[in-house]
Amino acid sequence: SLCLKPPGEGNPILALLGGGTECRFQNGTQRVHYLDRYFWGRQEYVRFDSQVGKFVALTELGRQTAEKWNRDRDILQRKKAEADVGCRHNYGIEEPFVRDRRGEPIVTITPMDHPATSHNTLLICNVGGFFPSKIVIKWFKNGEEEEGSHVMSTDLVRNGDWTFQTEVMLETQPERGDVYTCQVDHVSVKESITVQWEPQSDAARSKLWTGIVGFVLGLVFVAPGNAYLKEGKELPSPRGHQCGLQIQ
Repeated sequence: SLCLKPPGEGNPILALLGGGTECRFQNGTQRVHYLDRYFWGRQEYVRFDSQVGKFVALTELGRQTAEKWNRDRDILQRKKAEADVGCRHNYGIEEPFVRDRRGEPIVTITPMDHPATSHNTLLICNVGGFFPSKIVIKWFKNGEEEEGSHVMSTDLVRNGDWTFQTEVMLETQPERGDVYTCQVDHVSVKESITVQWEPQSDAARSKLWTGIVGFVLGLVFVAPGNAYLKEGKELPSPRGHQCGLQIQ
């Protein structure tokens, strides 16, 4: 069976035929790199490489095996034929799925205080769920594009489900009234995707954190009481006195 993996930008499409067999395609079906890999335990020790037309040893154990198989013309001819029969034929069936597949980006913005200074904020634009891998991500402040060393990006990450994700970070000193925009352009959408973020005032941020802390502390003190009531156990009392509430 053939299983196509999502190609990275500029990388060949890889098809797995089962076991350690791979077909690597570049420029459509014009160039096929066929590998039949053999393992002992978890270590690959010998492989057939269509680019050299013979078996290649990767360990001392593989050297003896490669020499033996390379002397057998029938084995070599069969492996060379597999590049055409197994790779090109199945590729023609599955390739349209890869070529036509689209995944729209999901965009979110997360602000973080910069660890090196208390004045700067790191705005993280997380973009995920998109396919193919080519994507353009830009930061804007009050309508003006942000460029330079204070704009950083992470490497492209494969999610394992035919989608990719990446992050573009902006280091800045936001002031009240500023509007930050993360703009994403991708082949899966006709128009740019834009997500905005505006800084809160210090008073609003303080109230927000006070509310969060109060809510969390409330859960800490309420949860044990609820657990005792639900389980029908006696609530613990100060200094170990047995005068609590007993639920039957």
